[in-house]
Parts: sequence; C-alpha cells; structure tokens
Amino acid sequence: MTPPPPEPRPEDERPSWMGGPGYVPYRDDLPPHAPMPGAPPYPEAPELPPPPIGRRPAGTRFRAALGAAAVWAAVNLVLVLVVAGAPGSARVFGAFLGGLIVPTLLAALAVWLIARRRDWGFGPLVLVAAPIFWVLRALLNLPLG
Repeated sequence: MTPPPPEPRPEDERPSWMGGPGYVPYRDDLPPHAPMPGAPPYPEAPELPPPPIGRRPAGTRFRAALGAAAVWAAVNLVLVLVVAGAPGSARVFGAFLGGLIVPTLLAALAVWLIARRRDWGFGPLVLVAAPIFWVLRALLNLPLG
C-alpha cells in the first residue's frame, strides 16, 4: 500500500530555502526507491549457497589458539635461557616450565574466545596472543603479600 501523494503547496507557502542561491528544483516524477538518473543500477546481492551438511562452519579452533600462545611460551623460555643461562637443576627447570602452562592455557582461551567465530590465520592469532600472554605471565609472577 503506497501512501497518498502529498498535497501541493500554494506558491506563497514555499519553504524559505526554495529559490535561494544554488537551489535547483528536483523532479517529483521518479518512482520511489529508484536510483538517481544516470546512476548505474544496483547490483543484485549474490545468493550464497546453504552451508554443507555435516561440516562445521568456518571458525578458529582452540588448537590453533593454543599453538599461538605456545609460540610466546617458547619465546619466554628462550629469553630466560639466554639471559639467565641454564637452570641449576632439573627440578628448577621443571618448575619454570610448569609456571608457563597456566598463562599459556589462559592466553589460548582468551584468543580462542576472541577469534572463534572467524577463520583467522596463524599470524594474526600469534599477534593477538602476544599481549595477552605477556600480561598474564607478568600478573601470575607477582609476589603475593
């Protein structure tokens, strides 16, 4: 149902901006929602096929997010070995590696929650995981009390 056309205004009740400098009258004979004269036609929206049955929709897997966080855990390990040297005993080394597990898992979870609905490549996942991992690593190493 189309609304009725507006009633024409008498010539003495024209808006103040009509007839001002730069005013160009427009034609009222265009159908509603038609493109402006001379404009190209609107392209039709492509119809996407339905998702395949039995396949998961595209998204980032937790395994990829865990790999991205593990990259920064490995970087942390290499930096500690370069700066502090080899640990004194296997127990100290095991405690250090154990301390990397929690920030790595938490960073992977945070990255996965951010990217789970989109199919991200590994590079962007590594970039997103960097600040999350290092902040968690610093917060979990703070002395309590």
